[in-house]
Parts: sequence; structure tokens; C-alpha cells
Amino acid sequence: MRTLIETWKREPTLGLLAGLSALALALYPVWLSVRVYVPVLSGAQESVADFSFYYDAAERFVAGGALYPDAYGFMYPPPSIALFAPLVTLPMPVGFMLSVVGIAVLAVACIRLTLRLWEEASGETLAQPVQVSLLLIGLATAPVFQNLKYAQVNVLVLLTGLGFLVLLRSGRPFAAALVLSGGFWLKLYPIALALLGLRRDQPRAEWVRLAAGFAVGLVAVPVALLPVVPPELYRQYAFDLVPFWSGITNMDALNQSIVGVLEHVRQPVTDYLRSHDTALAPSTKLVNVLATGGMLGGFYVAYFFGRLPRPVAGVAMLAVTPVISGLGWEHTYVLALPLYLFVLLAARHRGRLAQAFAAASVFIFMVPKLPSPLIEWSLAAWPRPVVDVFYARFLIVTLALLAVVAVWQWTRVPETMSAPAARATGARRGSRTGASC
Repeated sequence: MRTLIETWKREPTLGLLAGLSALALALYPVWLSVRVYVPVLSGAQESVADFSFYYDAAERFVAGGALYPDAYGFMYPPPSIALFAPLVTLPMPVGFMLSVVGIAVLAVACIRLTLRLWEEASGETLAQPVQVSLLLIGLATAPVFQNLKYAQVNVLVLLTGLGFLVLLRSGRPFAAALVLSGGFWLKLYPIALALLGLRRDQPRAEWVRLAAGFAVGLVAVPVALLPVVPPELYRQYAFDLVPFWSGITNMDALNQSIVGVLEHVRQPVTDYLRSHDTALAPSTKLVNVLATGGMLGGFYVAYFFGRLPRPVAGVAMLAVTPVISGLGWEHTYVLALPLYLFVLLAARHRGRLAQAFAAASVFIFMVPKLPSPLIEWSLAAWPRPVVDVFYARFLIVTLALLAVVAVWQWTRVPETMSAPAARATGARRGSRTGASC
């Protein structure tokens, strides 16, 4: 504890965020217990989104019913039901609380993997008090809070993305591909990282192991599951449901993706309180397509040309996924948590202004959706532009941090160097430096 306090004195910005986080972590369990956990355990609350979507789908599936009776409710790839089916052996409240505990443990694991990736990308060894501070900060963010509230699977999805990056760094491409495939079958997003398994100087044997891992994870696993997960479910999901979902978004204040925010601006301000779907305007679709190609393509180009280390590119691309999703819920933004921690770590070496900017960004990331009475008050008391900006705060800050991390972590190579030497130097700098780049 003494070394922790000494670290906070040397780094007051980090100490302030960690102190606020410790306070939040003391209050959140009480609030969640009163509002969610106790009502569910006592039977006063019979269902809880999003956990009930998983549980109800598993009950239907095990009983021989339709996995996708309509386009609403269960929105996950067919193999994901293998994860949820065991839940029906338990009463819903018990399964819910066990899932909450599991999510909390996985959140800790995700933060630890994020810090490991930072150390590998920057060459910096983080002192224990700094790691403890960042663990507190990461757990106190709004996306982690929302995942614990809804028992959402996004933390597990994040773990597969981070695990992919760590396993690649450890020289285990087959295992990395398997892990990322598991994330894909849980919630499509992680596949955006797949090409990070490639690099210019990659030995053929490593490429073969990576391809074999994806073959097993994306093909062999579904084939093995065919006796219980029939092909018709894949057809229904890919050709009926995904096209439908790609054309809509939801108006709830929890949704802060590009399409969600753009459609919010077009709709009455009271729609922030209504969880209803709306069709996307053609202009909204176009903006999102351009943003998707520009951001993912840009980070891939930077990675393949040796300008960004793979961990940095991977963390940035994970953060892009809730931005471009049709439903960028606050709990989905847990995929951007490593980006916020990377920027906070990089800012420690870049002066007070950078530290203040990073701290303000993380603080905004710690503000969850307001309770409905406060949302109603904000809609009535604030000018419409202020309302729209506040309820787009995660999107705005995440877009800013994506640009910041690219600039701060960019590897510059002297123009006089030959192309092969430049690439080699860029790779070495990317692995040794971080905030100082």
C-alpha cells in the first residue's frame, strides 16, 4: 500500500483516476445488488437482459425449438449455443450470478493481458503499483460495469481478441487462430483481427500453422457440431438475419456506434429513452461503410508497412468494432478498453497536457448510462446539441483516441534507409518503444 501511495504522489493523474476507480468499485456492487442481483435472486425480477436472451435461447434449443424464432432477442452465431446450453442445467438466477462472477474474473484477465501487450509493444516493464492502479481503473469503466449488469459476453469476446495477439507474440499461431475462431463464433467482431497473423517476413511453417488453426476453428468445429447445430441455422443466420440486422439500429441511449449516433440526430430527442429499432438512412450506411474501410484498412496498412506494432494495431482494431457496429452498446465498448489503457500508459511519458487529455478520456469512459429519471431531466434541461454530444461520448472519445494512438505509436524511419532496412528498423522500434515513439 505504501508503494502504491508513493506512485500516486509521483503520478497524481494516475492516482486521481485510481482513487476515483476505487470509490466506484466500492459503490458499484452495492448498486448492482440492490437494482439487479437481489431482485433476480429473490424472484422479484424474472428476467434480465441480456442474460435472458442466452438462457431463453438455450432452453428453446435444448427442448427442440427454434434457435432464431424471429429477428430479435438471440443475435449470436449458431455455434455459440454450445456455450449457453449448459446454463439450462441451472435455475436462471443461479446461472446469471455464476456468469457475473465469471465475467468479473475474465475482466481482470483482459486487463492483465492488455498490460502484457503494452510491455511487449513498448519495451517498458510496468511496476506493480502501476499495474494495480490500471487494474482498478479498467474495472471501474462503464463498459465493464454494464457487462456485469447484463451478464454480457463481450468480455469473453475481448479475451479472444487479446489472446490472439498474445499467442501470436508467443509464436503459437495455431492456438492463436483457434482462439480467434472461438471469438468469431461467439460474436463475429474478432475476425477483423485475422490478418494480423500475417507479416512480411513470416516463415512458411508459421503461415501454415495459422491457416490450419483457422481451418480447424472456422470449418472443423462447425462440422463437428452438425449433429446438434444443423446447416439450416447457418443459412438462416447468414442470409436472413445478418442482412436484416445490417440495415437497422436501436435508439436506446446505450447505443453509441456511428450508425446509432447518426440516427439519434435524425430522430426526436425523446427516442433516447425508447429501446426501439429504426431503419438506417442510405447516407448513414454510406458513412459507416467508409469509416469501416478507412479505419480497419488504415490500421492494416500501418501494420504491414511496419509503422505500428502488431499489439497497437490489434488494440486499435478491437476498439473500431463497437464504433462501426450496428449496435454499439456501452457494454460492447469494453472492446475499446485496451485502447484507453494504452493511451493512458503512453501519456505518462508525454507531458502534463497529454496526461490530462488521457485522464479526461478515461474519466468519460467511466461514466455509464444515466438512470432514466436523469435522462429525462437531461433531455428537458440541455440544449439538443449538448444532448447529442453527451450521448455520443464514447464514440467521440474513442475516435479521438484511435487517432492519438496512431500518432503517438507511429514508428518513423529515416528516408535515407533502404526499404528492407527501413522495415526491419520499424519492426525493432515497434517492439522496443511505446510512449516515446
